[in-house]
Amino acid sequence: MTTNNNNRVPQLRFPGFTGEWVVKKLGDCFEIGNGRDYKHLSKGNIPVYGSGGYMCSVNDYLFDGDSACIGRKGTINNPTFLQGKFWTVDTLFYTYDFKNTFAYFVYLLFQNIDWMRHNEAGGVPSLSKGIIKNIKVLLPPSLAEQQKIADCLSSLDEEIAAEAQKADALKTHKKGLMQQLFPAMSNEQLAISNCVPELRFPGFEGEWVVKKLGDVFTRITRKNNEDNRNVLTISAQYGLVSQTDFFNKSVAAADVTGYYLLERGDFAYNKSSSSGNPMGVIKPLKKYEKGVVSTLYICFNCNEPKSISFWEQYFNAGCLDSEIRTIAQEGARNHGLLNVPTSDFFTLKVLVPTLAEQQKIADCLSELDEMISAQQQKVEALKEHKKGLMQKLFPKIN
Repeated sequence: MTTNNNNRVPQLRFPGFTGEWVVKKLGDCFEIGNGRDYKHLSKGNIPVYGSGGYMCSVNDYLFDGDSACIGRKGTINNPTFLQGKFWTVDTLFYTYDFKNTFAYFVYLLFQNIDWMRHNEAGGVPSLSKGIIKNIKVLLPPSLAEQQKIADCLSSLDEEIAAEAQKADALKTHKKGLMQQLFPAMSNEQLAISNCVPELRFPGFEGEWVVKKLGDVFTRITRKNNEDNRNVLTISAQYGLVSQTDFFNKSVAAADVTGYYLLERGDFAYNKSSSSGNPMGVIKPLKKYEKGVVSTLYICFNCNEPKSISFWEQYFNAGCLDSEIRTIAQEGARNHGLLNVPTSDFFTLKVLVPTLAEQQKIADCLSELDEMISAQQQKVEALKEHKKGLMQKLFPKIN
């Protein structure tokens, strides 16, 4: 490859290609129709999603590298192009011959457009047909160069997809293992105290003991008298994280002295229901020494500190969900917030093995977590590599 500094010439270029890239408007490259007119989906060879809010808004997807979901004719879920994402929205790109532009190259080109810059309305991104067709892009002077770039980056996409599948396989393996390492949490089992896991490490036997949550944990109502400004939120994926890190801003009240103050190892229960976590999320504080959370959270710490890792895995496995369901009525939800009385919460039943078995289970699952994390980091590193490569392979238009 060779490098250049001309604004209309990519910084990095494959051998044999010269000349400036050509300025085009998107309206010169595509026919742009209305996403509500579904008949157009079957007419174009390459349906491409646009923007707006008919079935969903683009939110952050048009500027974080996941834009331009393209599908082959009749195959809009083709993972090679879609990577698992497709939205029908109120502005649709479609074409009959793609006007001499390779489909996969367009997928890459769209990832390089700063869509937010063209969002005149502000707020939730919503680009009109008129705005979209006047957006300027730079195209290589030859189809051969488009193909070369597409071949290079598509091979990276395939590698990213393969590594992501490995991460997913590890997650699936862990999920199945957790189902075997923790006894089923049916009310019938709890009633008869027949609580033995399907899979057990050698040397452990006997039933797990049924206890109340309040016998294993102590509620925390420690107020933020030190005016700690590390306001936390609970993420199902990342656990208790700083709002500033998670949202790039704090969404807490100006005065947080009334919030609960958590220390490393303390747990918090977010009663917000979501599609992946219908009974809410319970996470321990691991990333920071201290932090504060809203008093809407139910906070508690473990009476046996050595058990923290075990209970983290226990809650992650959803072992408390069936118990929470008994006290959280469907009709009591308010915008996804479950009505779980604190007094009832600490009467919920949990299954407790010996401390030695707790440690064995925690060590096993924690090791799997490390493997999953390492694999996810590998995927993210490949994505960053692709992002950097794209910045050099595509010149930026002024």
